[in-house]
Amino acid sequence: MSEKLLKDLFFKEYYFSDFFFFNVGYEKCKSKHRFCPSLRDNYIVHFVISGKGRYTVNDTTHRLGAGDFFLIRPNELVEYEADAEDPWEYYWIGFSGSKVKEILHTNGIGVKDYIGQVGAEEELQGKFAHFMQSDFFDDSQKLVNQALFCDIFSFFKIHNGNMEMEVQTSQRTKYSEAFLLYVENNYYREDLTIEEIAKSMYLHPSYFSQVIKEELGLNALKYLNLYRMNKASQLLKTTELSVEEIASAVGYQNRHSFSRAFKSRFHSSPTRYKLEK
Repeated sequence: MSEKLLKDLFFKEYYFSDFFFFNVGYEKCKSKHRFCPSLRDNYIVHFVISGKGRYTVNDTTHRLGAGDFFLIRPNELVEYEADAEDPWEYYWIGFSGSKVKEILHTNGIGVKDYIGQVGAEEELQGKFAHFMQSDFFDDSQKLVNQALFCDIFSFFKIHNGNMEMEVQTSQRTKYSEAFLLYVENNYYREDLTIEEIAKSMYLHPSYFSQVIKEELGLNALKYLNLYRMNKASQLLKTTELSVEEIASAVGYQNRHSFSRAFKSRFHSSPTRYKLEK
């Protein structure tokens, strides 16, 4: 555990549904303080103000330091750890809403982007410090706090050198976003195929697969399997469903096929993984 240089606030009532924050916090971590591989239900962005650490997502590890930020997306397996010699210190905000993906794209953050660098570190640090002093439980302050949140979030942009990257949502990006949504809504179906998804967009399967590989960095079938395994992991950890029921819930009618796929991803059988929760 980290030293008690920690403040973590959660909120349950929101005035907005399209873009809102539900959690804000600060922590100065101890040496090698680690968040084990886990899934989150919502988006979280961390802003590093001092020290160093590493962030791992999609089997890729990023080394980060002061001025960097890293983004956690829902239902993606991530882990992060403070440096042994110079452990990091950071603020974070958890957020959600129907317009999140659109706002991320407006800020230049595409579906493959997980890290970036803040251009005005001291200014953003000051805004976070001010935000943490807000009265989050006073109804009369909710609009003010939402405005502060939006102001802070405007700092999280992807830059190209010193020039902010201008992002135009291309047709290929729209295809990848449609693919992500299709998987999210249909992953539980055993008969779901990449050919079906491509056909729903009136695309040839080979061209569709090429687009997804270039946009997401992994092929469509691998992403579908990864999504299913991450969902299975979440269900094993948070429900009392049997392994057979969870296998069926993520698109596998054959328990043995499910167990092989799960063990390949997590290096543990579903039964053992469930017992360790």
